[in-house]
Amino acid sequence: MTELNSKIQFLSRQDIDDAKWNRGIAEAFNGNIYAYSWYLDVVSPNWGALVADDYNYLFPLPIKKKFGVSYIIQPFFCQQLGLFSQRQITPELVDLFLDSIPDKFKYVYLNLNIHNKTQKHSTSTEKKVTYMLDLIDYGRIYQEYNQNTRRNILRAHANGIKPIVGLPSDAFVKLYKSHGYMINPSKDIGVISKLINAMVDNNAAPTIIGALTDSSNLVGSMLFAKSHNKLYYLFGVAEPMSRSKGVMFTMIDKMIKLGVGNDLVLDFEGSNLPTIARFFASFGSKPCNYLCYKRNLLPAGELLIRLKQEIKGFKL
Repeated sequence: MTELNSKIQFLSRQDIDDAKWNRGIAEAFNGNIYAYSWYLDVVSPNWGALVADDYNYLFPLPIKKKFGVSYIIQPFFCQQLGLFSQRQITPELVDLFLDSIPDKFKYVYLNLNIHNKTQKHSTSTEKKVTYMLDLIDYGRIYQEYNQNTRRNILRAHANGIKPIVGLPSDAFVKLYKSHGYMINPSKDIGVISKLINAMVDNNAAPTIIGALTDSSNLVGSMLFAKSHNKLYYLFGVAEPMSRSKGVMFTMIDKMIKLGVGNDLVLDFEGSNLPTIARFFASFGSKPCNYLCYKRNLLPAGELLIRLKQEIKGFKL
């Protein structure tokens, strides 16, 4: 087991040293864009963390509070968190950090990252899946596209739909506001706008792909972020009448062409929904599992019922 040289500490947001934190995430072998302080500040403003060995081990905790109860729940637009480090991460070490989550957080629903495994808490986790594609050689990748994907790329071309790179962020936000999938539209579109601005402010400017018709109408767009030798497919949207014309397929294909040869992996962010999973897999991407850890210390009764209503989309 990897030994810690200091005690695991819980830190509230105001006690976290941003410079040390972000340096630790940048240098972690399993770092990702979701764990930077500026990203967490947007998707989970009241986050805290478990920290050990002078920021050599980092474990962000997305904290919320409702009805006087503090709990931890995976934020929307943030796929994987968990334990990050430059050093080896063993299942025993992951268990130690999970055990160190303070009991004052009465409910925990937290996605770990693909490099986090557990032994002690295996019965308290469920497997989730993301899809990844090594962007090595376009010709080789194209050979792995299934027939439906190739047909849809040709269909987009036949319908005069052209993918472009560098769509302005305000055009993306406008289209997503009209046609994108959101749980709470008025709140979620604000979070998306803030995320784009935070990426720009922190030298992680996103790549925005657009899809234009022959008459220059914008009918689709996708937003990708780059971090830790990965391209993250964060958001995608298509105008409903254009979805059957291969719009989404041609935009992904454009991003793959753009990313090849740069030692990158495209992370589709996965999905447990069969139709979306099939779409990602149709590009030759491979499934990769990560764990979701759950802990419920809530007392039964009215409070539990009210929290169930509040935490929509998650199982208590």
